[in-house]
Amino acid sequence: MSSANKDYIFEPFKVTEVKCRGFTSPRPRSGHRIACDDVNVYCFGGYNPYLPLNTIQKNNPTWTPAMPLFKELWSFSIATKKWTQHKVTKNMPDELASNAMCLNGNCLMIYGGTGAPFGTKCSNDVITWRTCRGDAKLKVLKVSGPKPPGQYGQSILCHDGYFYTIGGTNGFSYNCDIHRLDLRTLIWEPVFIGTGQEGEPLGRYRHEIAVMGKKVYVIGGGTGELAFELMDIPMFDFETNSWSILIPKAAYSVDNTIVPLGRKCHSAVQIETSNGIQVFVAGGTCVDGVFDDVWKLNVPEMEWHLMQKTVLPHPLYFHSSTVTSYGCMYIFGGIEAKDNENRRNNTMYKVWLCIPKLSEICWEAMLSFYPNIDHFDRSTLLHVGIPRHFVERVHPQ
Repeated sequence: MSSANKDYIFEPFKVTEVKCRGFTSPRPRSGHRIACDDVNVYCFGGYNPYLPLNTIQKNNPTWTPAMPLFKELWSFSIATKKWTQHKVTKNMPDELASNAMCLNGNCLMIYGGTGAPFGTKCSNDVITWRTCRGDAKLKVLKVSGPKPPGQYGQSILCHDGYFYTIGGTNGFSYNCDIHRLDLRTLIWEPVFIGTGQEGEPLGRYRHEIAVMGKKVYVIGGGTGELAFELMDIPMFDFETNSWSILIPKAAYSVDNTIVPLGRKCHSAVQIETSNGIQVFVAGGTCVDGVFDDVWKLNVPEMEWHLMQKTVLPHPLYFHSSTVTSYGCMYIFGGIEAKDNENRRNNTMYKVWLCIPKLSEICWEAMLSFYPNIDHFDRSTLLHVGIPRHFVERVHPQ
């Protein structure tokens, strides 16, 4: 094994661009979703009405000028930095913008979404895919009970054997209703349907959520005209089936007190630390502009902190983010405010949100020195002493 002659420096809390390898990658998009395990980042759907096409791309059936939504499912190997497009052999939906997506074990769960023009057709199907290296056979769950209405821009989570959906829009009205699907019986039931009473959160879409124990926190979001404040956080208690509005503490600097501005179309991830659940909010937009900042919400203390060293290279919205179990956040795509115009991109960024185990830092250094590590087979990598769980990231079984 010959190494690349360059220094490696571990730089936590710094946003860096991931230089992808290989000959194929997703085209620029917004309104897509990503999720990850510790091996791959998965990307589904997306939208781009202004995509310049060469002759080969014009014949690509996954996107057409008349239907500018990507009928695509990709995976990105974190170790090899290579994209793989999975041929979807069954059940690819037409509603591919502002879906919600999460990973439940080794099962990708996709819900909702809209087609183009937005709002003319919305989905309420739950679609699953067992992550694999081959073709993608999407499965539409056969459910019963009162299904939620078709919507887009909602948030989802899996919690205690249930699949929850929160909020969303059909393009005309907005809500913060909660429905859940029992993953054992596949029966839908409403959990909370808003009636406009005092204390209920306003309807919204393109919000993000965080979970701690039996409570879920709604962060930002908005409507077509509004972006909601991050200093008002609706919290739903699963035990009491009730909402309350929390007012987090502001961030303090040497000179003054600062607060995050309201936003929608941002991204958020959460990690577990010795100080409890920490949520990281990146980018987003409001009526007045687009953001390049990253904020941390200490959930147990309900306090905001501006990540001064963690700044996006350009203001960004309608992107998507995900985080590994060891605390590395990946950000992909979206609309980037750059050179006085907004452009969709297909750039992958990463940032370490914590100091991981030393073994993770050593593994990242190894990948930096040996970017072609996937050229060596499993037995060779094991023979030179690379731990099996890291070899599995290069050559999943």
